[in-house]
Amino acid sequence: MKGSIVLVNDTDDPEIVRSAIEERHHRLAQLIAALRLFSRWGYDEGEGFAGHFACRDPELTNAFWVNPVGVHLSTIDVDDLVLLDYEGNVLAGRHPVNIGALVLHSSVLAARPDVVGSAHFHSTYGRIWAATGQILPIISQDTCAFYQDQAVDHEFGGLPHTFEDGRATAEALGEVNTLILKYHGLLAVGASVEAAAWRYITLERACQAQVLSAGLGPLEPIPHEVALRTRKYVASEESARAQFQPLYDYIEHLDGAWTTDPSRMPAPKELAPTAG
Repeated sequence: MKGSIVLVNDTDDPEIVRSAIEERHHRLAQLIAALRLFSRWGYDEGEGFAGHFACRDPELTNAFWVNPVGVHLSTIDVDDLVLLDYEGNVLAGRHPVNIGALVLHSSVLAARPDVVGSAHFHSTYGRIWAATGQILPIISQDTCAFYQDQAVDHEFGGLPHTFEDGRATAEALGEVNTLILKYHGLLAVGASVEAAAWRYITLERACQAQVLSAGLGPLEPIPHEVALRTRKYVASEESARAQFQPLYDYIEHLDGAWTTDPSRMPAPKELAPTAG
């Protein structure tokens, strides 16, 4: 790949192999970067406890790391993250967690073993579009990322606080990677933290474009074959992960104060070294 021009899906870079500890450090660093980036772009403005981003632990695969309540995303660091199992037992961390984060992400991760990252926020344009209860029309190259890869959860019963609520959302998501939760917000998942983050950002931007174009009248959708072909290039797992990397570099350049020293990374209680 070095020194050549390629489509992002056609790279011949070898797969990166990491130990479980190295992979945990990688995922948590990406998670912190995504959370700080989301804060900089206003996804957490004025919503209080709303908004959470979870990632599956690479070793305890029935547990996930998530941002807590009470810590602003602009200041969050790895030692603020909390590790929960699917029943809500705290395996690492010192802060409280939104019950909605537990029931939503545990259900999604249990239903989708292919998913590593799961992001749900109430970003401005996402929640405006969500009130329509419709999937996004495919009207641009960017929205092709969601062609046949989005769904709508029409069942809004107030604040999600039971595992039944979480399972209903996971069922609505099904096998796609993006979900519009009616009257609520957006959900994006991926086989990496990076892919989930990029999909969420792109979904919010697509909602923004759709809301801003509302006064233009009917818009002509992209034909099926073109939309499908475009999605394969712009929104595969590899492409989504690669497209988040410049955003990681951007927030690291502007705000790279989070922990990168592996010795300061949190570890699950079961895996922490014992004295003695």
